[in-house]
Amino acid sequence: MPQVDAGAGFLVTALIIMAAAFALTAFRVDAALDRGDGEKLFWIGFTGLLAALLAVAWAVAGNPGAGPWIGLAAVAGAGGAAGWVQARHRRRVQDRLRNERARAVAALERRHETVLLSWSSYELDEWKAEEKPGLKDPARPETKSLMRAMKAAAALRPLEGAAEAPEAELDKYAAAVAGLEQAWAAAEAAGGDDRAA
Repeated sequence: MPQVDAGAGFLVTALIIMAAAFALTAFRVDAALDRGDGEKLFWIGFTGLLAALLAVAWAVAGNPGAGPWIGLAAVAGAGGAAGWVQARHRRRVQDRLRNERARAVAALERRHETVLLSWSSYELDEWKAEEKPGLKDPARPETKSLMRAMKAAAALRPLEGAAEAPEAELDKYAAAVAGLEQAWAAAEAAGGDDRAA
């Protein structure tokens, strides 16, 4: 059986192919994870593993004495590729959670602002205030509840960068906004009296 030429060029070429297989596989696996494409993820991983194993086998066949070093290089390359993919995936998941949280905070703030704008329209427009004079009467229980709900929601409203705030704080703010909406509905419904034409 003819002997394979065991030159250094042969070994370097095999190692370059192995490194390229790991790098390309890691890049394609990351892209498949980003798209959430499970079938492609399997086939890319399977093809990349076969390519890396063939490169390792080729390198060992060409230089049997360097087998342990080639194996070590293969393990290091696979570990580096897997670590890179995991770090990218972890960062992507964190970014998605941060974006979802920012959207949730923005939706709560819009609801909060809607109530404040509705209330201020009665405070700032005297003609409109005549329709619901009870909204300016702090002795009414509904108006008292509204003022308390406004203070509670304002105190719990997240500052800029609220995407980093604990989940419990966001839940408290959501409950405060819901309470504010209910208090506003009750106060607006009870705000009129017999003087309103």
